[in-house]
Amino acid sequence: MRSLHQCLLDANLTRLRAIARFWDLDLTTGRQRDAATQLAEAMAAPEAIAYAWDTLPDDQRRALKALLAAGGRMALRVFSREWGEIRTMGPGRVEREQPWREPISPAEGLWYRGFISRAFEQGGKGAYETVFVPPELCAHLPTPAISPHHITLEPAPEPSETRSACDALLDDACTLLAYLQNERVRPGPNGDWPARHEARLARRLRDPDPARLAFLRCLVQRMGWLKATNSGRLRPDPEPVTAWLQSPIGQQRNALAQAWRDDPTWNDLFHIPTLRPQNTGAWRNDPLLARAAILRCLKTCAPDTWYALDDFVAAIKQADPDFQRPDGDYTTWYIHDALSGAYLSGFESWEAVEGALIRYVVTGPLHWLGLTDLGAASFHLTPAGAASLGLADPPPEPEPAPLALRPDFTVLAPPARRYERFQLSRVAGWVSTNDLFVYRLTPASLERARRQGIPVARVLEFLGQVTGAPVPRFVEAALTRYDARGAEVWLERTLLLRVSGEELMSQIVSSPPTRNLIREQIGPTAALVRERDWPRLIVALGEMGLLPDVVAWGESNAE
Repeated sequence: MRSLHQCLLDANLTRLRAIARFWDLDLTTGRQRDAATQLAEAMAAPEAIAYAWDTLPDDQRRALKALLAAGGRMALRVFSREWGEIRTMGPGRVEREQPWREPISPAEGLWYRGFISRAFEQGGKGAYETVFVPPELCAHLPTPAISPHHITLEPAPEPSETRSACDALLDDACTLLAYLQNERVRPGPNGDWPARHEARLARRLRDPDPARLAFLRCLVQRMGWLKATNSGRLRPDPEPVTAWLQSPIGQQRNALAQAWRDDPTWNDLFHIPTLRPQNTGAWRNDPLLARAAILRCLKTCAPDTWYALDDFVAAIKQADPDFQRPDGDYTTWYIHDALSGAYLSGFESWEAVEGALIRYVVTGPLHWLGLTDLGAASFHLTPAGAASLGLADPPPEPEPAPLALRPDFTVLAPPARRYERFQLSRVAGWVSTNDLFVYRLTPASLERARRQGIPVARVLEFLGQVTGAPVPRFVEAALTRYDARGAEVWLERTLLLRVSGEELMSQIVSSPPTRNLIREQIGPTAALVRERDWPRLIVALGEMGLLPDVVAWGESNAE
């Protein structure tokens, strides 16, 4: 920070004389440089600073307190928004109008009393102008006890309905890794997955929200968990993935939370549904700066206490409105409202932009990471969230139950057994995702395991280890027989087509529009049809003049 003497050297002689009058000093020279030196020496005296402070008008003293509370430096746009502008005048106009007699703002009054100076500071988007109190004055001026960024919140009533965060994102991270281990996913040039893989993975997730899935995929990339093969296929990197899967639950959660906190590539502002930022190249925001500020404000929240989200947003606006724009620039960011298309510019758009960002962080990433629970219009920190912010000790982690092998060759995996579930997914096929993850041993899954270098003997050994019990003899016998003879029995889901007579069935299986949709005729008046073909078959039968009676059946989640 520039010294008081350096600041005064930049002032013209007319302004130096105005400052000298306020500080009750008779300048003994008419040379600008000598006058600046004489004034700097006089103003640096502690007793002179105390006198000048006491004689300030109330509004100027409040403005100076705000600047001191901010550390003695603030972006000029930010300071001017609250305390008014400092008019730009040449020496002649200053001499004629004598603005120190009736300043138009507290800021201008402080300028002509020598308490503040201006300089340029380099920021993320380039240089911007700041206003500051010279260090010689700061040293003897009272420093407010409360930081301007300190917020206070009143608790809100506990909502009647809540959305618990839990550790679903950890589960879905494991599911994503398992899917990539077993499937041949080759992203396109822009990183997008083929649609069929997006859909198949979504069915296995605890929450298939596309925005949340995009967040998870970004975290997985940020963690360095994925690598591409020579053919372009995405595969988990064994070393970091195994380390994460085998770590305690709290460490798993903290690793993902830390990855988000430190990731400059995930730009929260660009993922807010109500906004459409345009990356024109003329402006750039800093997601890490905004993220850190919001997390800092969250440390004001007491664990296990509900707060209204609107109150949290309002408190940040009051205490630290420029948390993501330290230069106070609210005119050059190119952001549109997603619904109306209106250009959101100026501080009057703060609620639509900054307010939306705060709400998104609390209800999006923090909730997905298991750090906040949500009500209709409120939130509270989970025990894990409080621990992540250093407000409480980490919550206890009870030992999860072992995996369970059932007589129908399905294996039930508790969510917290993520390493065991990942290994299970290599030898068994996914069936469902509920309170427990269900997989089934099949010839297809055992063949996939064999291709990955996992023999049946190793599968049986693994099942005994993860269930903590001997593998039932009939399961061991069935897997051993498969290993020796291959697949001998098939069960598959198909639909049954029945007709009233043999002649009609003969017409259907011989007619070009329908014969390719019949998988297999199993009797004079019955045939099997693939599930995926029945809508086309209904149309083809209609074209033959037949009205089929479709008997209702449960929708299948078979892939």
